[in-house]
Amino acid sequence: MQHKKKTLYLFILAQCTVMGLFLLILVLSISRLNDVKHVLNNVTSSSIPTLTHASSITRDVQRLTSLTARLTGAENHSSRRIVKNLLDETIVRLNATDLQQNKSQHYLLTQLSVLAEEIEELEDLVSLRIDIDKEVSAERDVLFRYLNSIFDEESSTQLSLHSAQTLVPLILQIAQINQQYQLHELRKLEVNIEKSITHLKESAGHQKGMGDITEYLAHRLLGPQGMIEKQANVMRIQGRLRGRGSFVEHLAQDVAANIEFSASTVTQNTSYHAVSASERVSKQISWLIILSTVAMLFCCAIIFYIYKRIIKRLVALTSLVENASDEVATFEGNDEISRLAKTFALYFQRVQSQEAELIQLSLSDPLTGISNRRAFNLEVGKSIAVAKRYSWPLSLLLLDVDSFKAYNDNYGHTQGDVCLKSVAATLSEVMTRNTDFCARYGGEEFVAILANTDETGASIKAEKVRAAIEALQLPHSKSAASAYVTVSVGVATFYFDKHSTWDLTTMLNVADEALYEAKSQGRNRCVKTVNGKKIT
Repeated sequence: MQHKKKTLYLFILAQCTVMGLFLLILVLSISRLNDVKHVLNNVTSSSIPTLTHASSITRDVQRLTSLTARLTGAENHSSRRIVKNLLDETIVRLNATDLQQNKSQHYLLTQLSVLAEEIEELEDLVSLRIDIDKEVSAERDVLFRYLNSIFDEESSTQLSLHSAQTLVPLILQIAQINQQYQLHELRKLEVNIEKSITHLKESAGHQKGMGDITEYLAHRLLGPQGMIEKQANVMRIQGRLRGRGSFVEHLAQDVAANIEFSASTVTQNTSYHAVSASERVSKQISWLIILSTVAMLFCCAIIFYIYKRIIKRLVALTSLVENASDEVATFEGNDEISRLAKTFALYFQRVQSQEAELIQLSLSDPLTGISNRRAFNLEVGKSIAVAKRYSWPLSLLLLDVDSFKAYNDNYGHTQGDVCLKSVAATLSEVMTRNTDFCARYGGEEFVAILANTDETGASIKAEKVRAAIEALQLPHSKSAASAYVTVSVGVATFYFDKHSTWDLTTMLNVADEALYEAKSQGRNRCVKTVNGKKIT
């Protein structure tokens, strides 16, 4: 027994060794981490809060830069006011920090004050630009409504075709005014519009109303307060906005740089503590690497041993078990796995024996000992398949003990069972060929399969069965057919070369009809049919 458990003992020893190594690693790690803990406490209690505060100020300054860009690009007064409120909140938050309590941050506070003033001036420029944009938009709307009125149904009759064709390019040039982003491009467009107006005036001649139209367009477009001049003012203000915004952004960047410089001292102290902690952690890592390497090598050795000694043999045993191989009984080894293999071998033997018994029980009639209806269904399926393949005739005999209920009532059920056993034994004796098959179909009914047997052979075999059972001379005083136990036989022969679609249900129905006809004619006789037709 001790020898058979050596695999278990080796496995336990290996596990204990691995646990011991990892326990040693854990103790060393805890001793080293205690030193690191003190260093990290210093870092978290002093350095990190300072850096966090500086980082918060830096984020606010960066937010100032982002909000300044949003303020510069504001399209209406509502968005301008929203961004301005956010800028004011950020500046108030910066002024509310510990910077005011630190005299060394005086320069930084001055920068923040200048930044706030620049933002106020930037907001004024944005407000002015938005107002002028509105004026330009309003001017454009008035001008286009006027142009639309020229082309409506009532006024269009006053325009000649040539004047209308000249006016269309001018309208396209007017639409391009708000799309200019460079002042020199706007001036080029102004010259082209002036030429178009002059050309329109010349082409109109003395046409009624065209003089007023050209004068109106020249005033609205080219005048001192015209649409082009207002667009030029918008461009100038946008240029000032870009310059002012760039200055504010650079000023915010300078503030951020000063904050980063103020945090550099704290960073250096933090770095010193971090280096110290890093050196200690490096030593700890070196020890851990050495011990972990030893543990890993030992684990690899254990894994290799487990694979060779246990897993590989278990895989082989599993394969043999799945294939139900007889080699399981001779599996090599003298340990727990070999004992398991022998157990499987015993189990296989027991299962095979029980399986054979179960198959025999499931296919045999417990009373008579011959095949049962389940076995008949399996056998007749095979017989039908063979008959179809070789075009053989197939015959069925369906037997019923005459007046068996009266026999039971008169002689008792025990004697009735004896009678059925005698009938079954006689039926089996008459079925002499290897291809013949008989079974108890149910109650006092029996069935026989005669492969490759035509109606003549089937009739002879049926008569032999009937005569043999009557020859038993089992007394039956309640039978109307004879003083002894007799049977009625329905014989059904089927040719599959002429009718290949015979199925079991149809065949049994035909045999049952022949049996019914035999009983109708007075029992103790045979009635035969061929392909469902009665013959005499």
